[in-house]
Amino acid sequence: MLHLRTEALFPARGTILALFAVTFCGVLNPLHSGFAYEEIPNFTGGNLEGSVSIKGMLQSPRRYNLVLSADPYYCGRISDGKGWRLSPITRPGPNHSLPGAVVYLENVPQGKAAPSTPDIVQTKDCMFLPYVSTTKAGQELHFTNWDPVEHKLEIFLTSATGGLHLFGQTLPPHPDNRKSDFLSEGTTGTHRAGSKVTYAVDKTGIILFRCSYHEFMEGWGIALPHPYVTLAGKRGEFSISDIPPGTYNLIIWHPMGQTITSIHILPERTLNVDVDIRSTSTTAYPEDTHKPDPFGIDLVGDAHIIPSVELQEWDSPSEIVR
Repeated sequence: MLHLRTEALFPARGTILALFAVTFCGVLNPLHSGFAYEEIPNFTGGNLEGSVSIKGMLQSPRRYNLVLSADPYYCGRISDGKGWRLSPITRPGPNHSLPGAVVYLENVPQGKAAPSTPDIVQTKDCMFLPYVSTTKAGQELHFTNWDPVEHKLEIFLTSATGGLHLFGQTLPPHPDNRKSDFLSEGTTGTHRAGSKVTYAVDKTGIILFRCSYHEFMEGWGIALPHPYVTLAGKRGEFSISDIPPGTYNLIIWHPMGQTITSIHILPERTLNVDVDIRSTSTTAYPEDTHKPDPFGIDLVGDAHIIPSVELQEWDSPSEIVR
């Protein structure tokens, strides 16, 4: 069993607005838009298994004043009960594991066939689901809106010069979805999917999904030319099979940080690797100083924004995971 403890290399993400200020410069070793991959039928090789955990200080999630965004009542069904929506939270799992981390090999030239099933991303309760995903470069992404409100999808590719805008289109709601069915006391609305929007990512790299109507909505994806990628499970566990023998960079990536380390795969053998990501004050969920906002929740009048789906809580400004 090989156990690796690797420092986070550089900031994995700042705020959404910081994307346009080239915060993401150098976020990941550059992936190659023209990188070729050859699929070999019935290919077999070595295997990789292991786990991902996170260490260090976890920063508080960023807070967004719902009054400053569209649909504060509906989107506020997930909020802190005081009119603020928190950015998506990934809490460590058992033994400080990091569920949802992307685990992949860099620059695999050939090997097993990649799945051809289109990837699906939903917007529901003003969230992108899944929060972190993977896709094969060139494969279609299908987006559907399950909310009774309109979303404006924007897709960016991170690059050395900041966010490269790839795509933008409205995600319409289903015509039978009504906000009142979700907001009226004692009623529960039914989520129905609006018309599908399709986009094929023709480049490789880290991709950001965001809604330009709701600043707190974000999702992340990694587009790769090969299938040697997986997401860590609930306990941080992962496995990748049938890898061509050789030496590779093993990359673990999450919005809270990343690591890169060299591994060697042997034919018909299984390599076990446990990897620690060390979170620092620059890697995860940065929050501006929480000050009184001139556009307070009182602007919505006597009504209250009720977190009827989820009361978001963060126990302390920071948490140490050892």
